[in-house]
Amino acid sequence: MTLLTIATNALNEIGGFDVPGSFYGSTNATASQIVALCNREGKTLEKEIRWAELVTEHTFSTVASTATYAMPSDFRAFGPMSQWDRTNNWRLTGPVPSLVWQWLKSGISVATGVNKWFMVRGAYFTIYPTPSAVETIAFDYYSTSWVTKLIDSSNVAAWTADNDTARINEDLITMGVKWRFLQAKGMPYEPEYREYESVKESLKEDNGGRGSINLGRGAGMNYDGNIPDQGVGQ
Repeated sequence: MTLLTIATNALNEIGGFDVPGSFYGSTNATASQIVALCNREGKTLEKEIRWAELVTEHTFSTVASTATYAMPSDFRAFGPMSQWDRTNNWRLTGPVPSLVWQWLKSGISVATGVNKWFMVRGAYFTIYPTPSAVETIAFDYYSTSWVTKLIDSSNVAAWTADNDTARINEDLITMGVKWRFLQAKGMPYEPEYREYESVKESLKEDNGGRGSINLGRGAGMNYDGNIPDQGVGQ
């Protein structure tokens, strides 16, 4: 759905209010309020739930003698355990807490081999030990950009036009706008809010699917993902 569709559906379902023909950039008071509530709803949902639809891959190349690298501008959170050194085919360890990071930096134990650790300081992805060559690092992250612009298909963090589309479930945004609009008008909104929360929880449970944990070697399996690394350093 577009912003226009979401806003129109929300007002039509509420009833009793004139439905503007356009919303974004309109001077109509109802249109302006609905756009603001559409933005509030999308931004809240983006923060509240780790949506599979917002997972984005980021890759960068290291530079010799450089430890810090800029994070994506739309970064919200890492995809769990997705940080990977593609050059050496090894997963990075982290993000490590300050306790571990300072232990590493202290020199008490000197890192050897291809293993790397990382932490995030400010807006920078910091690697230990400092890379000594060009290597490809990749990770998945959850983006803050929950809107797709029709004009150039880029992803942004707020509506920019009536024909923009949402990367988050549009029906849920519509339901959220309904109760928020009623609340803003001082009208009863509890039934709409309860329905919204119920649907949100269902979508949260279903979002992205769930991996299964293998507790034993099954037929046709040639590996066991639950067995820890062995023989490292031997």
